[in-house]
Amino acid sequence: MNHIYETPEETARAVAELILAKAKEKTKQSLPFNIALSGGSTPKLLFTLLANEYVNSIPWHFLRLFWVDERCVPPTHPESNFGMTYDSLLTHVPIHDSNIFRMQGEDNPIKEAARYQKMLEKELPLQDGFPIFDLVLLGMGDDGHTASIFPDNMDLLQSDQAVAVGIHPVSGQERITLTGKAILEAKQVVFLITGSSKTTVLREIIKHEAKGERYPAFYIAKNAKAADFYLDKAAAALL
Repeated sequence: MNHIYETPEETARAVAELILAKAKEKTKQSLPFNIALSGGSTPKLLFTLLANEYVNSIPWHFLRLFWVDERCVPPTHPESNFGMTYDSLLTHVPIHDSNIFRMQGEDNPIKEAARYQKMLEKELPLQDGFPIFDLVLLGMGDDGHTASIFPDNMDLLQSDQAVAVGIHPVSGQERITLTGKAILEAKQVVFLITGSSKTTVLREIIKHEAKGERYPAFYIAKNAKAADFYLDKAAAALL
């Protein structure tokens, strides 16, 4: 389903409201709300909004935060997804350290992928050996990549592992990432996308054009149990 808003701020607020509603539902059941977060400028806008406007309304003690992917850098590095989340969100809300499950980008990526997978298998319900998140928050690159699954890493969509190592096609930087199967087991997948740079790719994906099949985001959107696109008008201009 597509949700289109005027501005990036309104788009982020709609996702914040979704997180609030879902978290409250889980709280009524006395269950944790397990969410996997992505990095990037648009999630940063969301996290800043959550920290400023939802600090007293979201039941933070029921939230458990995991990560979709992480660059292989220390958490203090400017490119760290965890570091961005820590600065914009975690330092401002009453969430317990025991509810934060970061990918350790400073460690050997292959070993860290294996460790993170074992941790997910311990902390989350499983379906066919894969962990089940309540919500996976995804972005999308101009090249149609999502998580750290790039168009030349399409095999990661079918990997039998829940967590693997992806490689950025230009920089060669290694990244730890959830695989396609791990993302697809989520109860809900949300793409949060703003800006005009991705309009053509979005059209190809959402309208199921033949060209869209080359994008990892197309595969996830097509095969997820429930996939929603939260877009601003600039991103949705060609829909």
